[in-house]
Amino acid sequence: MSISFMKERSGYVELRLPSPVKKAIQLLEEAGYEAYCVGGAIRDFFLQKEPKDYDLATNATPKEMEIIFSAFHCIRTGLRHDTVTVHIEECFLEITTYHCGASSIYEDLGYRDLTINSIAYSPSVGFIDPFSGIQDIQNKILRFTSDASKRIQEDPLRMMRIIRLSSQLGFSIKEDDYQQIHQFYSLLSNVSKERIRDELTKLLMYDTNGIEKLYETGLLKRIDSSLNELFSCEQNNPYHYTDVGHHTLDALKHLDLMLDSEEIKLSEWEEKTIRYALLLHDMGKLETKTTDEKGIDHFYHHPQSSVSMARAFLSLYRFSKAEIKRILTLIEYHDYHLSQNQKGLRKILLKHHLYPEIMRSLLIVKLCDAAAHTHSDEMIQKIYNFNKIYTKITNTRPYKISDLSINGHEILALCPGLYPLKIPLIQQECLNLVFYSPEKNTIETLSKFIEKNKNRFLHM
Repeated sequence: MSISFMKERSGYVELRLPSPVKKAIQLLEEAGYEAYCVGGAIRDFFLQKEPKDYDLATNATPKEMEIIFSAFHCIRTGLRHDTVTVHIEECFLEITTYHCGASSIYEDLGYRDLTINSIAYSPSVGFIDPFSGIQDIQNKILRFTSDASKRIQEDPLRMMRIIRLSSQLGFSIKEDDYQQIHQFYSLLSNVSKERIRDELTKLLMYDTNGIEKLYETGLLKRIDSSLNELFSCEQNNPYHYTDVGHHTLDALKHLDLMLDSEEIKLSEWEEKTIRYALLLHDMGKLETKTTDEKGIDHFYHHPQSSVSMARAFLSLYRFSKAEIKRILTLIEYHDYHLSQNQKGLRKILLKHHLYPEIMRSLLIVKLCDAAAHTHSDEMIQKIYNFNKIYTKITNTRPYKISDLSINGHEILALCPGLYPLKIPLIQQECLNLVFYSPEKNTIETLSKFIEKNKNRFLHM
């Protein structure tokens, strides 16, 4: 779907809404209710960006909406927020009843956080902009719709949201409003961990400058005190030119450069885990910092400490088990020496189970981390040298469980009574065998190997 506009001779600006959006507004109006397109879609229109989704606001209740859209699939997606999702012409539209019992769109817009998000549009009425949000978009300014302290106290997460939008859009924050964040940052402690996590993820995915603003305003202190302390953890070391916090930001910025150059393509999930690994990879330096007799700082075994601290952070903010496992693996090996020869590389791959699905992410983390060091060229070249050898080996040798000529069902058939959870352990032993001797990767050879070790497998 696309959104466009035209300017008529009278100066009236008309938004050309996608057909499903127009249809939803029409059905609500024909039933005697108000209906307006609101939120990010309107903001994106003035920014000349393609909207990702469309939100509607109406004075109809969820029950009334379900009657109006009875011919379509309706889902109560937000009872707490009086939101109904309607499926029209392959489009999912979120339609929400006016906030806090508001009697009009003007009153509803008054409950919203920022002026740029407080603009409404309908084909029959045109634009409604009571807080000069259009002008603020043109001037690239972010400000709250009314007194900042009031808006922040209503929902402290708005402090993170305005910083995220500032980084995402490249807008400045009104100075008075920015100072209010400095004053009320402690209120973030009243927000649920899940909401903070989701907003932090959005911020991290858009622009890393937002992390520094979180630090400047005190918000980072409320998110995680250890992350905040990284900015005061100096690194008097030949390989570092800044404190740990700014080193972390520089590593994240190098990832931005890689993605902007389209040097690599990442799935959203892979990018998210890499970004969090970079954000948390040096937390352990707080616990491991030592200074020698020459005044040089060292951080021996900091990856292990970082893993422990990162696990606590990720668990507190309720990341999924899969996300935690992947992020911690990237952190654990981010400083690991990558052998420059085939023998050493094979040992690493087998011992640490660094399979393709994790190795690519690990190499990206290591490249970004290396680029944020003083002697970056030398470190980056070693990573590229490793990748050449790694690519050669993995293209010519069985390297992961799916490369094996025997599968889990066949292993179970050879070992009646085997506990199924033991299958991955047996597969790993098979992989160790064929990695050094690819010619043994046949169903016959692996079956003989399993038969020979059956008793040990059954009782391990």
